[in-house]
Amino acid sequence: MQDMTSRALIALSIAYGATIAVLAILGSDFVGRFAAIGGIVIGVLWALRGVFGARRDA
Repeated sequence: MQDMTSRALIALSIAYGATIAVLAILGSDFVGRFAAIGGIVIGVLWALRGVFGARRDA
């Protein structure tokens, strides 16, 4: 299960980065808010995976 969540978060991070790149290339005014909100959400997901993953391994 741990391996599957890692792969899902990696895929989500790549898709998120690509979306920001496209928005930046297109000159969207929304790119700043999207980057901030998405960065916080993905960061929290990685942190939760780390915390709960460490408890399962112990």
